[in-house]
Amino acid sequence: MKKSNYENIQQAFAGEAKAYFRLRAFAKKAHEEGHPQIASLFRAIAEAEKVHAEQHFALLEKVKSTEENLKYSFEKESFVNEVAYPEFLRQAWAEEDHAAIRAFTLARNAEERHAKFYKSALTHMIADREVTYFVCSNCGWVEESVPPETCPNCQKSGEFYFRVD
Repeated sequence: MKKSNYENIQQAFAGEAKAYFRLRAFAKKAHEEGHPQIASLFRAIAEAEKVHAEQHFALLEKVKSTEENLKYSFEKESFVNEVAYPEFLRQAWAEEDHAAIRAFTLARNAEERHAKFYKSALTHMIADREVTYFVCSNCGWVEESVPPETCPNCQKSGEFYFRVD
């Protein structure tokens, strides 16, 4: 694939992925405001955008072996946790933007934990042990086996956790 097409595919993937999440948020808001049919429309188009994103991602040839994918994911999470979020936080503190500080802190903490899970999975890959994961819908914190009574990252109730199969 020519460089220009590769770059266009990367941009298309990013746009479709963003559209998916934007439309899911719009659907949630429409549902909250009592517009179930519009919420359904947003969800349907979000799913279509997800199909496009998956097709574009496949063209980028980013999916490798499970071990390579774990290593790549560990590196990405480590970068975000150790470089990107600290820089975002530095700027948020300089601007005294407390909402951004909270959002970046919660995300950074969760990303650090994600990296630990990837590293652990690499170490235990041979054992291929079965684990059930639970994710906090408020901050993205991940727990193994059972959800906590209170999220250690954002202090929300364990009811905010959902099971990932």
